[in-house]
Amino acid sequence: MATPFRACVAAACLLLSSGAARAQTGAASVKLGGQVSGAVVVSVPEGQPSGEGARVAFDDIGPTTVALSISGSGGGKARVRLPLQLRSNVGYDLRASFDSQDALDVRLAVSGLRATGKFVHADALQTVRPGEALAGTPDTRPPLLTTQNHRSPFAVLSGAPISKAGTFGSPDNAVEVVLSVEIQPQTEGRPWSTRLTLSAAPSR
Repeated sequence: MATPFRACVAAACLLLSSGAARAQTGAASVKLGGQVSGAVVVSVPEGQPSGEGARVAFDDIGPTTVALSISGSGGGKARVRLPLQLRSNVGYDLRASFDSQDALDVRLAVSGLRATGKFVHADALQTVRPGEALAGTPDTRPPLLTTQNHRSPFAVLSGAPISKAGTFGSPDNAVEVVLSVEIQPQTEGRPWSTRLTLSAAPSR
């Protein structure tokens, strides 16, 4: 059952731009207008996160936040594939943070990007911009992060409005970003774990 907050946010997404209407009776004309609040949602398709050399548990915290608990053992490199679906009626920012007691080197990268259907703005893919954590070039890989130094939220992605119509449960109004997470423990021969939290919000 939808919570009042989810219902309110979904209603906002149905009105994806400023609304205006005219009603005319005889010679009289009335113009109605209003500004819809910015709304952004991030979600993970059911059953989609997968790990290689790691155990992965997904937690849907709310409409704007998802979290991934990642754990493993030994000193081998682990890889996690995380599809994220973003819907918004305004420009958005996606930020991430790590919560980890273990010293882990992490590299984030976008391994896939697509529109899910016809109700995605034409420029939604072209305007996706990587944050510093993903800012590699064709000749260089994204920077190496240390989980213990990235507990405060840092920029992952930003972009222009995505959804032209629909609700936050519609299948054809999202941008799907596949996030690749590569983890290298700094200490061999012991279990490790980290929690990756991703939150979306209207651009500042």
